[in-house]
Amino acid sequence: MNASESRDIPLACEVEVLVLGGGPTGVAAAVAAARAGRRTLLVERYGFCGGMATAGMSGAICGLFASGREHRYEQLAHGFAGEFYHHLKLRGGAAQPVPFGETGIVVHDPLVWKEVADDLLGESGASILYHTLATDVVMDGDAIKAAVVENKGGRFLVGASRFVDATGDADVCFRAGVPTAFGRDGVVQYATMAFRMSGVDVPRACAHPPALVEEWIAAADGAGYVLPRKHIYLLASPRPGEVLCNATAVFKPGGAPLDATRAEDLTFGEIAGRRQVREYERFLRDRVPGFEKAFVNDTGVQIGIRQSRTITGLGRLANDDVFKARKSARSVAKSAWCIEAHGADGIFLFYLDNDYYDIPYDALVPERVANLITGGRALSAEHEALASARVTAQCFLTGYAAGHAAHLSLRDRKPFADVDVTELRSRIEYAV
Repeated sequence: MNASESRDIPLACEVEVLVLGGGPTGVAAAVAAARAGRRTLLVERYGFCGGMATAGMSGAICGLFASGREHRYEQLAHGFAGEFYHHLKLRGGAAQPVPFGETGIVVHDPLVWKEVADDLLGESGASILYHTLATDVVMDGDAIKAAVVENKGGRFLVGASRFVDATGDADVCFRAGVPTAFGRDGVVQYATMAFRMSGVDVPRACAHPPALVEEWIAAADGAGYVLPRKHIYLLASPRPGEVLCNATAVFKPGGAPLDATRAEDLTFGEIAGRRQVREYERFLRDRVPGFEKAFVNDTGVQIGIRQSRTITGLGRLANDDVFKARKSARSVAKSAWCIEAHGADGIFLFYLDNDYYDIPYDALVPERVANLITGGRALSAEHEALASARVTAQCFLTGYAAGHAAHLSLRDRKPFADVDVTELRSRIEYAV
């Protein structure tokens, strides 16, 4: 909306940096901007931070480690990703790394994740407004003047000089008129309703080779069970007797993926996802040794979304950048996480062979809107490339870069497109 359309909406406050969304990207961005001395506000629709890491119960930090069997536990992602991981470990909120194909993965306790986020934000000096949703923006030419937010108190404006879209779905970018894409020709990855099971004999339950579990699922599907996804992940939690189950594949009748920007699709997905959870619970208890006395203790607060809108940026992370492990002088994050694309044909996996690729700063900067930046799964990327770059460690890294870029943009009175990337790289402690 324009300024005249917003004149009857009261102004709640004005800050220098407004971060919209409190997932890994938003937490990192808000901490970075606040640490740089900027008056920063993070707005989050839930009563806690974490996004897909907690509300969606992805439950694990992917993208921390190198790729290759000899290096799968060698930490590759440092900076804010390493800092957050360190705090999780200090509080007993992270399990020991376990193999994930050619790389490693760390399961975390979602409650500890929320607590670490609260504390790092508080220590940084950032302000937080929970239970609040950004619904629109007020434009002033090619820049955003304010965000329209709504909560139980009503509808308000929050003014800012710089904005970070950390919604995951590029909601702010979309409302500001930034061109966006939606997967490959409108087809995005399948969603998952993650769940946790307690009462598990963990050593037995997690010792089965994944290929064997896949065979068991294939044999059971249609023989008294409905199990649409065959390749599943059963991961030991930091909590005793608990396993994180990434097992479901939720899609619309006919096989079309959910559109996470449509409430109707999300509503269908929530209900279908919970039904699938019970079916996989039944299968695990009946057919997988170690789960005989186990039970579902929780599902995600919402269905887990891997992909929706992505921006058209000044640069783009191409599929070949991942396949060929390309490096960039303008990199703000590195990743050795596999391409992990969930779709109608199952899960496509491509592991980098003892190498990594870079995510360039320009993939975070949208076209047209001078004072807006994004990160995480909304960054400018081709379909398969996003299936690698969307994970937690890289969300931390791109979010931290976005927050520091907001500081530099303000200091130098330049749009995000003209930020000095060399200085930015030095500030985010990115190891080249």
